Amino acid sequence: MKMSTTQEFVLRYWLEACPNDGRTFPARADIKVTDLRNRMSHIGVVEVEQNPLDFRYRLIGTWLRGFLYEDYTGRSLRELEGKGPGSGLWSILENVYHDRDPLYCAVPYVGPKADYKQASTLYLPLADDHETMNKIMLVSNFELIEGTAFPSEHDPMASRFVPPEWRDRNA
Repeated sequence: MKMSTTQEFVLRYWLEACPNDGRTFPARADIKVTDLRNRMSHIGVVEVEQNPLDFRYRLIGTWLRGFLYEDYTGRSLRELEGKGPGSGLWSILENVYHDRDPLYCAVPYVGPKADYKQASTLYLPLADDHETMNKIMLVSNFELIEGTAFPSEHDPMASRFVPPEWRDRNA
C-alpha cells in the first residue's frame, strides 16, 4: 500500500507545518493554498463537531468532487445516508480524532466512476490552537486497479497505517 506522490508531498508539507513539540498539529491557517497549488484539488477538509460527535465537510477539492455522487460541502456525515456512525468513513475519522495520529488507508471505491476500484486517503489532524483537533484534512487518491479484490466485509481499519514519519517524529 503506497501513497501517491500528492499524498507524500502533502504529508511532508503537513509535518513541516507541525509545531516542533512532538504531539501538536498545524492549524488550518498554517496550510497555504499557494504552497499546495494543483494538489488542492485532491484535498478535502472536515470539521470536527462535538456533542454529539460529527464530521462536517468544509472543503472538497474539484478533482476529489468528481469521485463523489454529489457535492457534500456544508453537510455532516450524520445527515448523509450510509456515512454516519458505524460506517467505514465515520470509523476512520473517529479513530483519527481519538488517537490523535495521522492515518493512511485504502478501501474499496464506491462512487460514480465504475472503472475505479480503490480509494486511498491520508487523514491529517488540524487544530486552530495547535492542540485541540477541530479539523481533519483528507488527501485522496483513486486507482484503476485491475483484479483488486477486497473481502466482502472489508474492515477499513485493517488496511491502515500511521505514517512512519509521524511515529519517528514522536519517538
